[in-house]
Amino acid sequence: MKNKYSNIETQLITAGEPEPRVMGAVGMPVFQSSTYEYSGEEEYHDIRYIRLNNTPNHIALTKKLTAIENGEAAMVTSSGMAAISTALLTVLNSGDHLLAQNILYGGTFDFISKDFKTYGIEFDFIDCDKPKEWKSKLKPNTKAIYCESITNPLMQVCDLKEVVSFAKENNIVSLIDNTFTSPVNFKPLQIGFDLSLHSCTKYMNGHNDIVAGAVIGKKELIEQFTHKLNLLGGTLDPHTCFLLHRGLKTLALRVRYQTKVP
Repeated sequence: MKNKYSNIETQLITAGEPEPRVMGAVGMPVFQSSTYEYSGEEEYHDIRYIRLNNTPNHIALTKKLTAIENGEAAMVTSSGMAAISTALLTVLNSGDHLLAQNILYGGTFDFISKDFKTYGIEFDFIDCDKPKEWKSKLKPNTKAIYCESITNPLMQVCDLKEVVSFAKENNIVSLIDNTFTSPVNFKPLQIGFDLSLHSCTKYMNGHNDIVAGAVIGKKELIEQFTHKLNLLGGTLDPHTCFLLHRGLKTLALRVRYQTKVP
C-alpha cells in the first residue's frame, strides 16, 4: 500500500478515514448493521456481511493498520489469539512443518505444542540465540518460521534480520508477533517479514477496554488469511472496530511516553 503520508503520527490520524467523510462526520461512525444490500458480488467472501469482517468500520480500520506498518493489506480479528491461530492455519496444512521460537506467549506455545498434532502439523522449537543451529531443524516440509519481536512476558529478542534471511534463503513464510514493540518502535514488514501479528488489546488500543487482534502483510497472504478467518468466525464487531480505530490515533504519543527512560 502506497502511503499518502510517511509520518506515523499523521498516518494514525488520517489513514483509512473515509473520503468524503460520512455525512461530514470527523469521527468514524459505528455501522452496527449485520447485513447489507446485495450489490452484485460474485464471490462469497465479497458479500457485505458483518461476519466477513468487511463493514465500513472494518475497512477504515484495516486501511489505517496497513498504513502504519507499510503493508499491502490487513485484517482484524476478535482477539490476538484469533489472529495468531488463524495465521498459522493459513500458512500450514496437514503434513507441513513449522519452526517456532522456543520462548513464546503462553497461548501461542500451547496452541503449537498441544493442538498442532490434531491438525497433522509438525513443529520444532528453535533457540533464537543460536541461528547456526536452525538449519539442523529444517525439513523438506517446513513451510514457515514464527517468532515474537519481544517475547511476552520474558522479553527475549531474536536477531530478527537473521530470521528474515533464513526464511528467504529457505523459501518459507516468516511470521512475527509484533505486539510488544508496536509499529511505533518496529515495522517488521520493512525488514522483510511476510506477516506481522498483533494483540490489539494492548498497545494498539491502549485503554484496557477491548480485546482484538490484527494481521498485516502481503496482499495475497492477507486474502488467504481472510478467507480462513471468515470460515472460522473470529469476527471483530463494528463497535470494537470503532474503539480500536479511535485508540490508534494516540498510539505514537502513548508508546513514546511509555518507553521513555525517566
